[in-house]
This record gives sequence, C-alpha cells and structure tokens, in this order.
Amino acid sequence: IGAPTNLLDTAGRVTFGGMTFSRRRFLQLTAAGLASAPLYAAAKAGDGKQKIKVKNGEKDPARDPYGIKNRKATLPDWDGSTSSASVPGSMRMFRGNLSHTYYGSGTVPSNPTLKWKFRMSDLATLKHGKPVTWQGTGWTGQALKYGDYVFVGSTGGHFHCFEAYTGELVWVYRAQRMFKGSPSLYKNRIYVPNVDNHLRCLDAATGDVIWDWAGPHDMDSSPRIYDGMVYVGGEDGNLKCFDAETGDLKWKEVYGVGEGEKPGSGGIESSLAIVDGIAYFGHLDGHVRAYDLAARKLVWKAETGGDTDCSPLIVGDRLFIGAEEGKPNYHCFDRKTGKELWSMNMPSGCWSTAAAWNDTIIVGGNNGKLYCLDQATGKEKWVYKSGAGIWSSPSVVDGKALFGSYDRYYRMVDAETGEELWKYDMGDRSHSGAAVEDGHIWVGSASGWFYCFG
Repeated sequence: IGAPTNLLDTAGRVTFGGMTFSRRRFLQLTAAGLASAPLYAAAKAGDGKQKIKVKNGEKDPARDPYGIKNRKATLPDWDGSTSSASVPGSMRMFRGNLSHTYYGSGTVPSNPTLKWKFRMSDLATLKHGKPVTWQGTGWTGQALKYGDYVFVGSTGGHFHCFEAYTGELVWVYRAQRMFKGSPSLYKNRIYVPNVDNHLRCLDAATGDVIWDWAGPHDMDSSPRIYDGMVYVGGEDGNLKCFDAETGDLKWKEVYGVGEGEKPGSGGIESSLAIVDGIAYFGHLDGHVRAYDLAARKLVWKAETGGDTDCSPLIVGDRLFIGAEEGKPNYHCFDRKTGKELWSMNMPSGCWSTAAAWNDTIIVGGNNGKLYCLDQATGKEKWVYKSGAGIWSSPSVVDGKALFGSYDRYYRMVDAETGEELWKYDMGDRSHSGAAVEDGHIWVGSASGWFYCFG
C-alpha cells in the first residue's frame, strides 16, 4: 500500500524512529501495531486537526466523518458471468480481467479536466509512540466502475460508493482499519480486503455486509472471482479459496518462506492472474508460481530476483512480472513451462503491474521511468522519465497510457511514442490504479483526495 508520506527513500526503504526497514517489514510492523494500539481518528473528513482517542472495543464517534445517511444504489442486472472480469463500460476488478489485460474503454480526452473530487477521511495511528497518518487511496487501491457508480476504499478505513458522474456519496462502509488492496465485483456484490485481517463481501447496492471472514494477517492481494469461487493471497503466505456466495473457506495452500523464517511467513501481495484454470502470482520469497486450481498442485515456480509484489500480466503464452530487488528484476516467462524468455533490469526495482499495448508492454519503475518494451524481446521502444518512482499500474486506453508517480503528478502519455500529453498535480504521490470508462478517469492519491477527470 506504500508507506506514509516522507518516510520512503528512492529504494523503497522506510526510515522511522531512527531505524530503517524494507517497505514490507515496516507495513507488517505497522499492521501489528494497528491491532493493539489506540486509534486517533479524524473527526471530520479531511479535518486532520481534531483527534479523538479511542480504546479498542469502544464506539468511535469519528467513524462517520461524512455525516450522511446511506442510500441505495440502483445497479444493473448481473450479466450472468461466473467471474469478476469486466465488460466494456465497467471496471469490476484490479487490472480489469483475469489475465490483467483490460484497462477500460471509450475515448479518453487528451487534455482531461477535473469533473469532481472528494476529500476522504484520514486514519491517524500511533507507532512506538509517534503519530503516523494514512491518507487517500493506497497501493494498489484501484476503484471499480459499475453502472452509474464508482466504488473505492481508503486508507482512512472507509469504503465508498459514489455517483460516478457527480461525486455524490451514496453509501459508506466503516471498517476499523485501512482498506489496502483493490476490490472485485461479482453478482452485484463487492469483495474487499482490509488491514484488519478481514475479507468482506458487501452488497454493492447498500454497503451492507453479506459475509465477513477474519484471518490471521492483513491482505494487500486483491480478490479474484473465477467459476464462482474467490481466490486471494495474504500476508500469511496462504493462497485461499472461498465460496463466493457463503464465504466458506474451501481450502488454503501455504507458500513461500520469509527471510529466515518458517513456511508461510512471507506474504502474497501480488494479485492472481488466472488463465485456463491456472493461477499465477508473485511472492515475498522471490518467486512467481503457477498453481492448478482444480488439481490443487503447483505447476511450476521461477525465480524473480526478490520480493515480488506486483501482479503478473498474461498475454498469450507469455507472463510478465517484476521484483523489488535483484539483477535482473524484470522478466518474461513462458506461462506454461516457467522457462525464462528474456529479462532486463530496472534500477531500484519494480512495484508496477504492466499493461499490454499492441505488441508491447508498458510498466513503471521505481527509478521514475515508464518503460515501453517489446513483448517478444524486451527491447525498449521508448522510455518516459518522470520526477520520481512509479508504483502505479498504468492504464492504457484509446492509445493513451495513464499513470501516477511519487512526484505528485498523474500523467498521460502517448502509448505509441511516450510523448507527454497531460499531467495533473494530485497534491501527493499517486500509486493507485485508475478506472477508465466512458471518457472519464477515476483515481485517488495519498493526498486524501479522490478525483474524477473527463
């Protein structure tokens, strides 16, 4: 999800309280602290001044900072699909579909204007006696677009349903902790993970809880619905399968070993790609794996070079994925065999999930470069240089690549040439993905604001 503003260095490490941690280790420690430490929650949306100390188990008067009465959204009838994959006009899951190759539809204006923005509430916490404030959308934090509504969670602990074209808040669900990964939508239900170790199924029309599963560790990995089952990873290193209707845990498989620790101690932040019944995902232990969901067995695993939080992109028989460490740290594998086809190095690592565009992929690097690479060879077609690390996963729609970076700007470049077409100052880093439909762009940032451009 990233770390609070001004704590990250260019290599993705966090310095806090005089100590330096990897980003993942900092977030693991913070999540553990969130489970036991008092919260200091903002009393108003975007207030950031009044704080109310709340002990565990007490009702928090700041959990409803917006002061609205929830309304019911009027949703379209479900189209009969057995997965969360999007169809044109909708964005139902992180990276659009199960191969991570759908990023939106329609014409995208070359010079978008701001249509509306909404200031989401903050979550202020204590860690080792020092305040840490979480704002806006996290990594990955991509919004969903369905019917006339947009759905998005925040690190402030709220999950929102907005009228897509006006920004009017329809309903809000209040959790005790921050929403990290992107949600998925299936049969007019929303499946959303949280740092409070819960995976929830919400009624997309009302925000009411249909079922709620509590696990041992928090989740960054975004749920995928495939053949009526929910598949998701977590910081406990387990790949899990749930019944989408009931929330019953059908099975789990532990994978990976953390740094000098027991199996499963390393987490799965990567979100699964699923093709032909095979799930592909990255892991902290420096591997990408292919897992047969029906047979429940490992098909292959391959080394990536280090912690692999970004998600696989599948195009035909090729799989593309990057790692935070190692040289080389960006790879193309044969998705059926795990054989490496080519690799290259991104200085400072990769957190961005690639987008497919014609015969290329477009992917961000923590070195501030956006790369356009030939799918077959890895050869650079063009490179765009931003001012800071690019953790967001690009959306490529209508020949335009949209992405955010740590220098506060959200940008649009020509997908064919890399020429900059537009940029917007988001007020803070933007490492979330965007929902792009109907000539509109919905995206959040760590400034606390959620934006609609068109």
